[in-house]
This record gives sequence, structure tokens and C-alpha cells, in this order.
Amino acid sequence: MVDSAALSLALWIVVGTQTTRAAAWPPCPTKPVEPCFKHHGRLSSQNGIGLKIWLIGSTRVVGLDNDFDDLPAPIRKYLEITSQDHSVIFGDFDICPTEPDTPGHLRLACLAGAEKLVVQPLRDERAPFRLLSTWPADSKSLREIRRR
Repeated sequence: MVDSAALSLALWIVVGTQTTRAAAWPPCPTKPVEPCFKHHGRLSSQNGIGLKIWLIGSTRVVGLDNDFDDLPAPIRKYLEITSQDHSVIFGDFDICPTEPDTPGHLRLACLAGAEKLVVQPLRDERAPFRLLSTWPADSKSLREIRRR
């Protein structure tokens, strides 16, 4: 039989980890007009519409309503255009549309979360790397990386 103290501790750790990850993302500045969805994409920063996500597998790009300064620090570091660390970030993004879809036009949305992030530097020839804090701790591929 499972020890109740061990089970309580395990639940506390799991819930605490999920709360910490969720707390890193501020609420959307604009109320979503449709349900949020998760999509694999590439987050980038540039002049004009500062933050965009290309929805991989399509030709669609969404512009983000998020304030750059409200993004989690580990992500913001790689999106600062003037930084030597300026990069694009691939991952699974939680996207909340903040305006109706108009075919052929860029759609504004809010970034509500992200996981399994991979950073690809733009200014130098470093290889892409994972932001391990955004990957599940039980990921098989992470166990393989840690063994090396």
C-alpha cells in the first residue's frame, strides 16, 4: 500500500511545479475572442510588429499583443534585438486570438504559455539548444542528455 505521506509529498511537488510554470506567464493584456490553442511555432522579434509567431506547417503568422517586458526573463533574454544573444525560439505555444481571423491578414493574439522551447541563435554559429526549464522533467530525451 502507498504511504500517504509520500503520496502527499509527490502531489505537493507536482502541483507546486505546475503553479511555478503557470505563474511565469502574465495574463493576456487583451481578452481573447476565441478559445486558446496550442501550436508548434517559431517566436521571433523584429522591428514593426515586435513579436511574431510563425505557425509551423502553415504560411500563417500571428502578431503578439504581449508587452515585451512582461514576458518571462529566460525568453526575453533571447528576443532582445540588440543583444548578442538575439535568437528565434521554437516550441509549443499557447496562443489566444485577440481579434477575429481575416484571411490574408496578420492576426493579433496573446501568448499565454510555452513549453519545449529550443533557442536558435542568430548572431553567431552556436548550435540550437533547449531551454531545459521548459521541458518536462520526465522527458525521455532529457534523460538521455543528462547521461552524456
